[in-house]
Amino acid sequence: MKPIPFRLPSIPPRQRGAGAVSLLLFIGAATGIAAYAVDSSRTTASAAQLKHATDAAAMAVTMAHARDDTIDTQSLAEKYVHANLGMDGAQFEQQLDIALETVTRDDADGFRVSATFRASSLLGNDADVTVSSAAVARNKSLEVALAIPNTLSENAANLAALRRLGKRFAENLIGNRDNTWLALVPYSQAVSVYDARQANRIRNWAAPGALNPVELTSLFRTGYAGLADRRIPDRRANLLCMYRGLDRGENYFWDEAPAGQFKVYYRHDLPENGSPGAPPISWVGPNPDFGQATGVNDTRWMTADRGCPNAALLPLTNDLDEIDTRLDQMSTRFNVNYAIAMGWSAMALAPEFRGPGGWGLENDLPRDFDEEGGDTVKAIVLLVNSSDQRWFDSDAYNAWVGEKIDGDRDLGSRNDPLITERFANLCRSFRERRLRFFLIVTGSDEAEDEDGQIASASEFRRVAGPGLQRCAERGSDLTYLSGYDFVASEGRIESRLDAIIDELRLQSNFARLVE
Repeated sequence: MKPIPFRLPSIPPRQRGAGAVSLLLFIGAATGIAAYAVDSSRTTASAAQLKHATDAAAMAVTMAHARDDTIDTQSLAEKYVHANLGMDGAQFEQQLDIALETVTRDDADGFRVSATFRASSLLGNDADVTVSSAAVARNKSLEVALAIPNTLSENAANLAALRRLGKRFAENLIGNRDNTWLALVPYSQAVSVYDARQANRIRNWAAPGALNPVELTSLFRTGYAGLADRRIPDRRANLLCMYRGLDRGENYFWDEAPAGQFKVYYRHDLPENGSPGAPPISWVGPNPDFGQATGVNDTRWMTADRGCPNAALLPLTNDLDEIDTRLDQMSTRFNVNYAIAMGWSAMALAPEFRGPGGWGLENDLPRDFDEEGGDTVKAIVLLVNSSDQRWFDSDAYNAWVGEKIDGDRDLGSRNDPLITERFANLCRSFRERRLRFFLIVTGSDEAEDEDGQIASASEFRRVAGPGLQRCAERGSDLTYLSGYDFVASEGRIESRLDAIIDELRLQSNFARLVE
Protein backbone atom coordinates (compact mmCIF):
# COMPACT_ATOMS: atom_id res chain seq x y z
CA MET A 1 0.00 0.00 0.00
CA LYS A 2 1.34 3.40 -0.83
CA PRO A 3 1.74 5.77 2.12
CA ILE A 4 -0.69 8.64 2.29
CA PRO A 5 1.25 11.90 1.99
CA PHE A 6 0.75 14.45 4.83
CA ARG A 7 0.32 18.02 3.85
CA LEU A 8 -0.18 21.18 5.82
CA PRO A 9 -3.50 22.74 5.16
CA SER A 10 -3.23 25.48 2.65
CA ILE A 11 -3.71 28.99 3.93
CA PRO A 12 -5.21 31.53 1.68
CA PRO A 13 -2.72 34.28 0.81
CA ARG A 14 -4.66 36.95 2.67
CA GLN A 15 -4.62 34.98 5.92
CA ARG A 16 -0.90 34.21 5.82
CA GLY A 17 0.07 37.79 6.79
CA ALA A 18 -2.41 37.87 9.66
CA GLY A 19 -1.03 34.61 11.06
CA ALA A 20 2.51 35.95 11.01
CA VAL A 21 1.43 39.06 12.90
CA SER A 22 -0.39 36.94 15.52
CA LEU A 23 2.69 34.80 15.99
CA LEU A 24 4.86 37.86 16.51
CA LEU A 25 2.37 39.26 19.02
CA PHE A 26 2.35 35.97 20.87
CA ILE A 27 6.13 35.83 20.98
CA GLY A 28 6.26 39.45 22.19
CA ALA A 29 3.73 38.83 24.90
CA ALA A 30 5.54 35.73 26.06
CA THR A 31 8.82 37.60 26.10
CA GLY A 32 7.21 40.43 28.11
CA ILE A 33 5.73 37.99 30.60
CA ALA A 34 9.04 36.26 30.94
CA ALA A 35 10.85 39.55 31.42
CA TYR A 36 8.27 40.65 34.00
CA ALA A 37 8.64 37.36 35.83
CA VAL A 38 12.40 37.68 35.83
CA ASP A 39 12.14 41.31 37.03
CA SER A 40 9.67 40.37 39.77
CA SER A 41 11.71 37.40 40.92
CA ARG A 42 14.91 39.41 40.96
CA THR A 43 13.27 42.34 42.74
CA THR A 44 11.69 40.02 45.32
CA ALA A 45 14.98 38.25 45.97
CA SER A 46 16.82 41.55 46.25
CA ALA A 47 14.20 42.96 48.63
CA ALA A 48 14.35 39.81 50.78
CA GLN A 49 18.12 40.03 51.05
CA LEU A 50 17.90 43.71 51.84
CA LYS A 51 15.28 42.97 54.51
CA HIS A 52 17.77 40.73 56.30
CA ALA A 53 20.28 43.59 56.16
CA THR A 54 17.86 46.20 57.54
CA ASP A 55 16.75 43.78 60.28
CA ALA A 56 20.35 43.40 61.41
CA ALA A 57 20.96 47.14 61.19
CA ALA A 58 17.81 48.06 63.15
CA MET A 59 18.70 45.65 65.98
CA ALA A 60 22.35 46.74 66.08
CA VAL A 61 21.60 50.47 66.08
CA THR A 62 18.84 50.14 68.69
CA MET A 63 20.91 48.05 71.11
CA ALA A 64 24.01 50.24 70.67
CA HIS A 65 22.02 53.42 71.29
CA ALA A 66 20.39 51.87 74.40
CA ARG A 67 23.88 51.38 75.83
CA ASP A 68 25.37 54.68 74.60
CA ASP A 69 23.13 57.48 73.37
CA THR A 70 26.10 59.42 71.95
CA ILE A 71 26.85 56.86 69.25
CA ASP A 72 26.68 57.86 65.53
CA THR A 73 23.55 55.89 64.66
CA GLN A 74 23.47 56.85 60.95
CA SER A 75 26.98 55.58 60.30
CA LEU A 76 26.29 52.42 62.28
CA ALA A 77 23.10 51.74 60.30
CA GLU A 78 24.93 52.14 56.98
CA LYS A 79 27.72 49.87 58.16
CA TYR A 80 25.37 47.07 59.22
CA VAL A 81 23.23 47.25 56.09
CA HIS A 82 26.25 46.99 53.76
CA ALA A 83 27.84 44.27 55.90
CA ASN A 84 24.73 42.06 55.60
CA LEU A 85 23.95 42.35 51.87
CA GLY A 86 25.65 39.06 51.10
CA MET A 87 25.88 38.09 47.41
CA ASP A 88 23.92 41.17 46.34
CA GLY A 89 26.37 43.58 47.88
CA ALA A 90 27.97 44.62 44.62
CA GLN A 91 24.58 45.20 43.01
CA PHE A 92 23.34 47.45 45.83
CA GLU A 93 26.55 49.21 46.71
CA GLN A 94 26.21 52.18 44.35
CA GLN A 95 22.46 52.61 44.38
CA LEU A 96 21.42 52.26 48.01
CA ASP A 97 19.95 55.11 50.07
CA ILE A 98 19.73 54.42 53.83
CA ALA A 99 17.50 56.51 56.11
CA LEU A 100 17.03 56.40 59.89
CA GLU A 101 14.19 57.53 62.17
CA THR A 102 13.23 56.97 65.82
CA VAL A 103 10.29 54.81 66.88
CA THR A 104 8.54 54.03 70.18
CA ARG A 105 6.52 50.91 71.00
CA ASP A 106 5.20 49.83 74.40
CA ASP A 107 7.29 52.42 76.28
CA ALA A 108 10.46 51.19 74.57
CA ASP A 109 12.49 53.32 72.16
CA GLY A 110 14.36 52.32 69.03
CA PHE A 111 14.98 53.01 65.35
CA ARG A 112 13.55 52.28 61.92
CA VAL A 113 16.14 51.64 59.21
CA SER A 114 14.89 52.15 55.63
CA ALA A 115 16.92 51.21 52.55
CA THR A 116 15.86 52.26 49.04
CA PHE A 117 17.28 50.84 45.81
CA ARG A 118 16.42 51.27 42.10
CA ALA A 119 15.12 48.07 40.57
CA SER A 120 16.25 47.92 36.90
CA SER A 121 13.73 46.31 34.57
CA LEU A 122 14.36 44.40 31.34
CA LEU A 123 11.37 46.28 30.06
CA GLY A 124 13.01 49.62 30.76
CA ASN A 125 10.55 50.89 33.41
CA ASP A 126 12.87 51.18 36.44
CA ALA A 127 11.34 51.84 39.89
CA ASP A 128 12.47 52.62 43.45
CA VAL A 129 11.94 49.87 46.04
CA THR A 130 12.10 50.66 49.78
CA VAL A 131 12.60 48.06 52.51
CA SER A 132 12.27 48.96 56.22
CA SER A 133 12.91 47.30 59.58
CA ALA A 134 12.26 48.68 63.06
CA ALA A 135 13.46 47.54 66.47
CA VAL A 136 13.00 48.76 70.04
CA ALA A 137 15.17 48.07 73.09
CA ARG A 138 15.33 48.66 76.79
CA ASN A 139 18.64 48.65 78.63
CA LYS A 140 17.95 49.75 82.17
CA SER A 141 20.09 48.90 85.14
CA LEU A 142 18.59 46.41 87.60
CA GLU A 143 18.77 46.55 91.42
CA VAL A 144 17.26 43.75 93.50
CA ALA A 145 17.03 43.27 97.28
CA LEU A 146 16.65 39.65 98.43
CA ALA A 147 15.25 39.42 101.98
CA ILE A 148 16.05 36.11 103.70
CA PRO A 149 14.72 35.03 107.13
CA ASN A 150 17.21 34.15 109.89
CA THR A 151 14.63 33.35 112.56
CA LEU A 152 14.09 30.52 115.03
CA SER A 153 12.47 28.54 112.22
CA GLU A 154 15.65 28.49 110.16
CA ASN A 155 17.63 25.56 111.55
CA ALA A 156 20.85 24.28 109.95
CA ALA A 157 19.02 22.44 107.16
CA ASN A 158 16.87 25.46 106.30
CA LEU A 159 19.83 27.83 106.38
CA ALA A 160 21.66 25.49 104.00
CA ALA A 161 18.67 25.51 101.63
CA LEU A 162 18.48 29.30 101.81
CA ARG A 163 22.19 29.60 101.05
CA ARG A 164 21.77 27.40 97.98
CA LEU A 165 18.77 29.40 96.83
CA GLY A 166 20.52 32.72 97.45
CA LYS A 167 23.71 31.74 95.63
CA ARG A 168 21.86 30.35 92.62
CA PHE A 169 19.66 33.43 92.48
CA ALA A 170 22.70 35.73 92.57
CA GLU A 171 24.55 33.79 89.88
CA ASN A 172 21.56 33.71 87.53
CA LEU A 173 20.61 37.32 88.16
CA ILE A 174 24.04 38.90 87.81
CA GLY A 175 25.96 36.55 85.52
CA ASN A 176 28.31 38.62 83.37
CA ARG A 177 26.07 41.69 83.36
CA ASP A 178 27.66 44.98 84.28
CA ASN A 179 24.41 46.81 85.07
CA THR A 180 22.82 44.42 87.59
CA TRP A 181 23.30 44.46 91.37
CA LEU A 182 21.96 42.47 94.32
CA ALA A 183 21.50 43.44 97.98
CA LEU A 184 21.04 40.81 100.71
CA VAL A 185 18.74 41.55 103.65
CA PRO A 186 18.93 38.84 106.33
CA TYR A 187 16.16 39.48 108.85
CA SER A 188 14.77 38.31 112.15
CA GLN A 189 12.96 40.80 114.38
CA ALA A 190 15.13 43.53 112.86
CA VAL A 191 17.89 43.99 110.27
CA SER A 192 21.51 44.67 111.16
CA VAL A 193 23.28 47.48 109.28
CA TYR A 194 26.70 46.96 110.84
CA ASP A 195 29.60 47.67 108.46
CA ALA A 196 33.20 47.51 109.61
CA ARG A 197 34.15 49.86 106.77
CA GLN A 198 31.88 52.54 108.21
CA ALA A 199 32.69 52.39 111.91
CA ASN A 200 30.94 55.70 112.60
CA ARG A 201 27.63 54.70 111.03
CA ILE A 202 25.99 54.41 114.45
CA ARG A 203 26.94 58.01 115.25
CA ASN A 204 26.19 59.37 111.77
CA TRP A 205 22.75 57.80 111.53
CA ALA A 206 21.67 58.27 115.17
CA ALA A 207 19.04 60.91 115.89
CA PRO A 208 19.77 63.50 118.59
CA GLY A 209 19.66 61.77 121.98
CA ALA A 210 19.34 58.29 120.44
CA LEU A 211 22.70 57.11 121.79
CA ASN A 212 21.76 58.16 125.35
CA PRO A 213 18.05 57.30 125.70
CA VAL A 214 16.52 58.54 128.91
CA GLU A 215 15.37 55.11 130.10
CA LEU A 216 19.04 53.99 130.33
CA THR A 217 20.15 56.94 132.46
CA SER A 218 20.95 54.64 135.38
CA LEU A 219 23.22 52.53 133.14
CA PHE A 220 25.12 55.53 131.83
CA ARG A 221 25.72 56.71 135.40
CA THR A 222 27.80 53.58 135.93
CA GLY A 223 30.38 54.72 133.39
CA TYR A 224 29.02 53.72 129.97
CA ALA A 225 29.23 56.62 127.54
CA GLY A 226 26.15 55.62 125.55
CA LEU A 227 24.92 52.96 123.14
CA ALA A 228 27.95 53.62 120.90
CA ASP A 229 30.28 52.54 123.73
CA ARG A 230 32.27 49.50 122.55
CA ARG A 231 31.48 47.75 125.85
CA ILE A 232 27.76 47.60 125.03
CA PRO A 233 26.96 43.94 124.11
CA ASP A 234 25.72 44.71 120.61
CA ARG A 235 28.84 46.76 119.86
CA ARG A 236 31.08 43.92 121.04
CA ALA A 237 29.11 41.43 118.94
CA ASN A 238 29.24 43.73 115.87
CA LEU A 239 25.46 44.08 115.76
CA LEU A 240 23.76 47.31 114.75
CA CYS A 241 19.99 47.33 114.50
CA MET A 242 18.36 50.76 114.13
CA TYR A 243 14.81 52.01 113.64
CA ARG A 244 12.67 54.98 112.73
CA GLY A 245 9.14 55.72 111.54
CA LEU A 246 7.20 53.18 113.61
CA ASP A 247 3.97 55.15 113.89
CA ARG A 248 0.99 54.46 111.71
CA GLY A 249 1.51 55.54 108.12
CA GLU A 250 5.20 56.32 108.58
CA ASN A 251 6.57 53.13 106.96
CA TYR A 252 10.02 53.51 108.50
CA PHE A 253 10.63 56.58 106.31
CA TRP A 254 12.43 54.18 103.98
CA ASP A 255 12.82 56.72 101.16
CA GLU A 256 14.41 59.43 103.31
CA ALA A 257 18.13 60.03 103.91
CA PRO A 258 19.57 58.26 106.99
CA ALA A 259 21.78 60.95 108.57
CA GLY A 260 20.64 61.85 112.09
CA GLN A 261 17.34 59.96 111.76
CA PHE A 262 17.53 56.65 113.64
CA LYS A 263 17.20 55.30 117.14
CA VAL A 264 19.13 52.21 118.21
CA TYR A 265 17.67 48.88 119.30
CA TYR A 266 19.07 47.17 122.39
CA ARG A 267 17.89 44.10 124.25
CA HIS A 268 16.93 44.47 127.91
CA ASP A 269 16.52 40.80 128.79
CA LEU A 270 17.71 37.97 131.02
CA PRO A 271 21.20 36.62 130.27
CA GLU A 272 19.84 33.28 129.05
CA ASN A 273 17.95 35.08 126.28
CA GLY A 274 21.00 36.76 124.83
CA SER A 275 22.88 35.74 121.69
CA PRO A 276 26.46 34.53 121.33
CA GLY A 277 29.10 37.10 120.52
CA ALA A 278 29.27 39.15 123.69
CA PRO A 279 28.67 38.69 127.44
CA PRO A 280 25.69 40.48 129.04
CA ILE A 281 26.13 43.52 131.26
CA SER A 282 24.14 44.40 134.39
CA TRP A 283 23.34 47.45 136.47
CA VAL A 284 20.83 48.57 139.09
CA GLY A 285 18.07 50.88 137.96
CA PRO A 286 14.40 51.25 136.91
CA ASN A 287 12.86 49.07 134.22
CA PRO A 288 13.88 50.61 130.85
CA ASP A 289 10.88 49.04 129.11
CA PHE A 290 8.76 51.81 130.67
CA GLY A 291 10.73 54.47 128.78
CA GLN A 292 11.47 56.49 131.91
CA ALA A 293 14.45 57.20 134.16
CA THR A 294 12.41 56.64 137.32
CA GLY A 295 10.73 53.64 138.91
CA VAL A 296 11.57 50.67 141.06
CA ASN A 297 15.27 49.91 141.08
CA ASP A 298 16.32 46.34 140.45
CA THR A 299 19.11 44.44 138.72
CA ARG A 300 18.76 44.99 134.98
CA TRP A 301 20.49 43.11 132.18
CA MET A 302 21.44 44.02 128.64
CA THR A 303 22.34 41.17 126.31
CA ALA A 304 23.52 40.89 122.73
CA ASP A 305 20.31 41.11 120.70
CA ARG A 306 19.07 37.74 119.39
CA GLY A 307 16.50 39.58 117.30
CA CYS A 308 19.29 41.37 115.41
CA PRO A 309 20.77 39.06 112.71
CA ASN A 310 24.41 38.06 112.87
CA ALA A 311 24.61 38.56 109.09
CA ALA A 312 24.26 42.26 108.33
CA LEU A 313 22.53 43.82 105.34
CA LEU A 314 24.82 43.63 102.32
CA PRO A 315 24.33 46.73 100.13
CA LEU A 316 24.06 46.46 96.36
CA THR A 317 26.93 44.56 94.81
CA ASN A 318 27.72 42.43 91.76
CA ASP A 319 30.58 40.63 93.51
CA LEU A 320 29.45 37.01 93.76
CA ASP A 321 32.19 36.14 96.24
CA GLU A 322 31.01 38.90 98.56
CA ILE A 323 27.45 37.64 98.27
CA ASP A 324 28.51 34.06 99.04
CA THR A 325 30.45 35.21 102.10
CA ARG A 326 27.46 37.09 103.51
CA LEU A 327 25.13 34.14 102.91
CA ASP A 328 27.57 31.91 104.78
CA GLN A 329 27.38 34.28 107.78
CA MET A 330 23.66 33.69 108.29
CA SER A 331 22.61 31.98 111.51
CA THR A 332 19.48 31.10 113.47
CA ARG A 333 18.26 34.12 115.46
CA PHE A 334 14.89 34.84 117.13
CA ASN A 335 11.35 35.96 116.19
CA VAL A 336 10.19 37.71 113.03
CA ASN A 337 9.06 41.08 111.71
CA TYR A 338 8.30 41.01 108.00
CA ALA A 339 7.42 44.67 107.60
CA ILE A 340 10.76 45.72 109.10
CA ALA A 341 12.49 43.43 106.60
CA MET A 342 10.51 45.05 103.78
CA GLY A 343 11.38 48.53 105.02
CA TRP A 344 15.12 47.83 105.11
CA SER A 345 14.95 46.08 101.73
CA ALA A 346 13.51 49.27 100.31
CA MET A 347 16.21 51.33 102.03
CA ALA A 348 18.82 49.11 100.35
CA LEU A 349 17.42 50.37 97.02
CA ALA A 350 16.65 53.98 97.96
CA PRO A 351 18.79 56.64 96.19
CA GLU A 352 18.61 58.69 99.40
CA PHE A 353 21.16 56.21 100.79
CA ARG A 354 23.63 57.00 98.03
CA GLY A 355 27.15 58.18 98.83
CA PRO A 356 29.32 58.17 101.96
CA GLY A 357 26.42 59.29 104.16
CA GLY A 358 24.46 56.20 103.15
CA TRP A 359 25.70 52.80 102.02
CA GLY A 360 28.98 54.24 100.75
CA LEU A 361 28.76 52.57 97.34
CA GLU A 362 30.39 53.47 94.04
CA ASN A 363 28.74 53.72 90.60
CA ASP A 364 26.11 56.13 91.99
CA LEU A 365 24.34 53.26 93.74
CA PRO A 366 21.53 53.04 94.55
CA ARG A 367 20.43 54.82 91.38
CA ASP A 368 17.32 56.94 90.91
CA PHE A 369 13.87 55.36 90.98
CA ASP A 370 12.36 54.32 87.66
CA GLU A 371 9.97 57.26 87.54
CA GLU A 372 8.98 59.23 84.44
CA GLY A 373 11.42 57.63 82.04
CA GLY A 374 14.07 56.64 84.57
CA ASP A 375 16.71 54.10 83.68
CA THR A 376 16.67 51.72 86.67
CA VAL A 377 14.33 48.84 87.54
CA LYS A 378 14.20 48.06 91.28
CA ALA A 379 12.66 45.04 92.96
CA ILE A 380 12.32 43.37 96.36
CA VAL A 381 12.06 39.58 96.73
CA LEU A 382 10.87 38.52 100.20
CA LEU A 383 11.17 34.89 101.32
CA VAL A 384 8.85 33.82 104.14
CA ASN A 385 8.21 30.64 106.13
CA SER A 386 4.80 31.05 107.72
CA SER A 387 4.79 27.68 109.55
CA ASP A 388 4.65 27.92 113.35
CA GLN A 389 4.52 31.73 113.23
CA ARG A 390 1.58 32.61 115.45
CA TRP A 391 2.81 36.18 116.02
CA PHE A 392 4.54 38.56 113.64
CA ASP A 393 5.03 42.31 113.21
CA SER A 394 3.35 43.06 116.51
CA ASP A 395 6.12 43.11 119.13
CA ALA A 396 8.32 45.78 120.72
CA TYR A 397 10.49 46.10 117.59
CA ASN A 398 7.55 47.81 115.92
CA ALA A 399 6.86 50.15 118.86
CA TRP A 400 8.60 53.10 120.46
CA VAL A 401 10.19 52.33 123.84
CA GLY A 402 7.62 52.61 126.60
CA GLU A 403 4.73 53.13 124.17
CA LYS A 404 1.96 50.95 122.82
CA ILE A 405 2.07 49.77 119.24
CA ASP A 406 -1.10 51.75 118.60
CA GLY A 407 -3.48 53.81 120.64
CA ASP A 408 -5.67 51.16 122.18
CA ARG A 409 -3.72 47.92 122.68
CA ASP A 410 -1.05 46.87 125.14
CA LEU A 411 2.55 46.52 124.02
CA GLY A 412 3.12 43.20 122.28
CA SER A 413 -0.57 42.33 121.89
CA ARG A 414 -1.91 41.03 118.58
CA ASN A 415 -3.50 43.74 116.46
CA ASP A 416 -4.39 42.28 113.08
CA PRO A 417 -5.90 45.44 111.53
CA LEU A 418 -2.75 47.40 112.33
CA ILE A 419 -0.53 44.72 110.79
CA THR A 420 -2.65 44.63 107.64
CA GLU A 421 -2.57 48.41 107.47
CA ARG A 422 1.21 48.52 107.87
CA PHE A 423 1.68 46.16 104.92
CA ALA A 424 -0.84 48.09 102.84
CA ASN A 425 0.88 51.42 103.50
CA LEU A 426 4.29 49.98 102.70
CA CYS A 427 2.98 48.50 99.47
CA ARG A 428 1.34 51.77 98.50
CA SER A 429 4.64 53.60 98.97
CA PHE A 430 6.45 50.95 96.90
CA ARG A 431 4.01 51.30 94.03
CA GLU A 432 4.32 55.07 94.08
CA ARG A 433 8.06 54.65 93.46
CA ARG A 434 7.58 51.86 90.88
CA LEU A 435 9.36 49.46 93.19
CA ARG A 436 8.45 45.88 92.22
CA PHE A 437 7.70 43.45 95.03
CA PHE A 438 7.73 39.66 94.88
CA LEU A 439 6.69 37.43 97.78
CA ILE A 440 7.42 33.71 98.09
CA VAL A 441 5.80 32.05 101.12
CA THR A 442 6.11 28.44 102.16
CA GLY A 443 3.92 27.36 105.02
CA SER A 444 1.76 24.70 106.61
CA ASP A 445 -1.05 24.58 109.15
CA GLU A 446 0.02 21.13 110.37
CA ALA A 447 2.15 22.23 113.32
CA GLU A 448 0.80 21.88 116.87
CA ASP A 449 1.73 23.17 120.32
CA GLU A 450 0.22 22.86 123.78
CA ASP A 451 -2.84 24.80 122.56
CA GLY A 452 -3.44 22.49 119.60
CA GLN A 453 -3.09 23.12 115.89
CA ILE A 454 -1.29 26.29 114.76
CA ALA A 455 -3.07 27.56 111.66
CA SER A 456 -0.13 29.81 110.93
CA ALA A 457 -0.02 29.63 107.13
CA SER A 458 -3.72 30.47 106.93
CA GLU A 459 -3.27 33.25 109.48
CA PHE A 460 -0.45 34.81 107.49
CA ARG A 461 -2.59 34.90 104.36
CA ARG A 462 -5.55 36.27 106.29
CA VAL A 463 -3.67 39.02 108.14
CA ALA A 464 -0.78 39.94 105.87
CA GLY A 465 -2.27 38.92 102.52
CA PRO A 466 -4.74 41.77 101.97
CA GLY A 467 -2.09 44.39 102.69
CA LEU A 468 0.61 42.70 100.64
CA GLN A 469 -1.78 42.32 97.73
CA ARG A 470 -1.40 46.06 97.16
CA CYS A 471 2.26 45.46 96.30
CA ALA A 472 1.38 43.15 93.43
CA GLU A 473 1.38 44.32 89.84
CA ARG A 474 0.39 40.81 88.74
CA GLY A 475 -1.36 37.97 90.48
CA SER A 476 1.77 35.84 90.34
CA ASP A 477 3.80 38.42 92.28
CA LEU A 478 2.58 36.80 95.52
CA THR A 479 3.35 33.07 95.61
CA TYR A 480 2.05 30.79 98.36
CA LEU A 481 3.49 27.27 98.50
CA SER A 482 2.28 24.38 100.61
CA GLY A 483 5.35 23.09 102.42
CA TYR A 484 6.44 23.06 106.03
CA ASP A 485 9.76 24.85 105.44
CA PHE A 486 12.37 25.87 102.86
CA VAL A 487 13.77 22.35 102.71
CA ALA A 488 10.38 20.96 101.68
CA SER A 489 9.78 23.68 99.09
CA GLU A 490 13.33 24.33 97.85
CA GLY A 491 12.76 23.06 94.30
CA ARG A 492 9.56 25.05 93.80
CA ILE A 493 11.13 28.18 95.29
CA GLU A 494 14.10 27.79 92.95
CA SER A 495 11.77 27.61 89.94
CA ARG A 496 9.86 30.66 91.09
CA LEU A 497 13.07 32.64 91.60
CA ASP A 498 14.17 31.73 88.06
CA ALA A 499 10.84 33.00 86.73
CA ILE A 500 11.25 36.26 88.65
CA ILE A 501 14.69 36.77 87.09
CA ASP A 502 13.22 36.21 83.62
CA GLU A 503 10.49 38.75 84.28
CA LEU A 504 12.91 41.37 85.64
CA ARG A 505 15.23 40.90 82.67
CA LEU A 506 12.33 41.41 80.29
CA GLN A 507 11.34 44.54 82.18
CA SER A 508 14.85 45.98 82.26
CA ASN A 509 16.78 44.61 79.28
CA PHE A 510 15.49 43.46 75.90
CA ALA A 511 15.70 44.19 72.18
CA ARG A 512 13.23 43.02 69.55
CA LEU A 513 12.14 43.69 65.99
CA VAL A 514 8.72 45.31 65.73
CA GLU A 515 8.56 45.70 61.92
